[in-house]
Amino acid sequence: MLISDISNWFSNNRMAIAQVCAIVLTTVGMIVAFPPFDIPEAGFVLLIPLLLWLRLEPSYKQVAWTGLAIGWVSWFVLIFWLRHVTWLGLILLSGIVALHFVVWCLGTAWLSRKLLKGEVWMGVPFALGTAALWVILEHFRGWVFTGFPWLPLSASQWSRPIMLQSAVFLGAWGVSFCLVLLNAGIAAYALRIVEYSRKRSKKVCPEFYLALLIFVMMTFLQTRHISGQDREPLFRAAAMQPAIPQDEKWDNAKGLDILKQIERNTLRLAPMKPDVMFWPEATLPYPIKGDVSMQTWVERLATEIDTPIFAGALAAESDEVWRNSVFMIRPKWGMYPEYYSKRHLVPFGEYIPLRAFWPWIEKIVPIDGDLYSGDKPVLLPLSMPNRTIKIGSLICYEDVFPALARESVLEGAAALFVATNSAWYGQSGASFQHMAHSVLRAVENRRIVFRVGNDGWTGWIDEFGNVREELLDENGKIWFSGGTTWEVDRDKRWKGKTTFYTEHGDWFVASCWAGLALIVGLAYWCRSRMPAF
Repeated sequence: MLISDISNWFSNNRMAIAQVCAIVLTTVGMIVAFPPFDIPEAGFVLLIPLLLWLRLEPSYKQVAWTGLAIGWVSWFVLIFWLRHVTWLGLILLSGIVALHFVVWCLGTAWLSRKLLKGEVWMGVPFALGTAALWVILEHFRGWVFTGFPWLPLSASQWSRPIMLQSAVFLGAWGVSFCLVLLNAGIAAYALRIVEYSRKRSKKVCPEFYLALLIFVMMTFLQTRHISGQDREPLFRAAAMQPAIPQDEKWDNAKGLDILKQIERNTLRLAPMKPDVMFWPEATLPYPIKGDVSMQTWVERLATEIDTPIFAGALAAESDEVWRNSVFMIRPKWGMYPEYYSKRHLVPFGEYIPLRAFWPWIEKIVPIDGDLYSGDKPVLLPLSMPNRTIKIGSLICYEDVFPALARESVLEGAAALFVATNSAWYGQSGASFQHMAHSVLRAVENRRIVFRVGNDGWTGWIDEFGNVREELLDENGKIWFSGGTTWEVDRDKRWKGKTTFYTEHGDWFVASCWAGLALIVGLAYWCRSRMPAF
């Protein structure tokens, strides 16, 4: 009797039980797939519970609230490091990003109802459509409200280079597409297994086999790009990580101590005889351009160590115009006349959007004045005894925007340098999440990426997405003051060449738009052919 009652209870409440399972399992999957938890295999299955629940045809209101719960909680946990800057921003931003997931849930529910009631082969356009919609929304998130393309699904695979090689053709969008398609295929196959166990139905599952085929094509068949490398030395690079606490960074009373620490760390690296030394974002407490004494100090240090320094620092072009920039300071010759300025500023961090329309917001966001953005990818020439290579710079979170790295490589960058400052977010997963985007940019453009953070993550990544070196202390931690020198090399096969993605950009996103439009048209056509009762 008890077993019968339990069975009846489960049967009567199967929709609610499936909904709870979808919320819990999908939320956990979305969290653990990314750093700092780093279980990339979760990316293969995280959407399956939700997709199975959607097959029960819950109301669109239920779908929206479920998507909001999953999205808001998972993003709140993933960007919990933002609490070090603003609790209000953490709550609002995680909610805004969750809305994109809500749209995907609603779109997937609509496609499911329109396509999965017909022929068994209609599972193919459904799986392709839901994967295309995911890519479109990820891309949309990269520019709406100035853009926050943080942690695309592809970033969950940063530690699995074999999963990323198709990005040379499709961009990281293609990796996200493959993962969503695989989730849809496995979910459909699971339903076929249940159907077979109940009815001995022998229906095929074309979407599963399609997903498996595309997965193999985009992973194992791409290993030919990794094999047969012909590597040559590129430069011997020193990375100086000062680990200046964020609450001291702009304190005038701490300025002299900060300069002493920077000089001390730099001089310790000089005996290693690097070809170049890299400093992180906004290293110096005063602007390098616009402050003669600061410029003289850095030029004297570069000459003393006889090594060019790539320094993240502020540029005061006038009393009103300040920029976040990267400078090259040459021994004996001084500061190179051109410098790179950050093109994509952080809203409410480096400027207040539409400041004139809400002057009251300065009381909430205490920014005295807006920084100005750069307008082009200025490359800095690193001259060595036997060659000169051009370095493309990215500052702060610019490496999360694929177009910025592409533009630098199209200009002729042989390597990418990311200067960043993650001290804003404490000792958290933010440093590792940020680094994952540099892995994607390295693969997309087949360029090594050299990253230096004020307080981690510091290291370099090769053209195939392998983390070759990272700066760690004796306890294996990334958050400390220090530095080291690494021999950086490159694959000669990509010397002076650009990838298909670098040349053609986000063509795959446009293809997803076109494909989704055709699938929506197919869904309406199928609906019109269904008999009325």
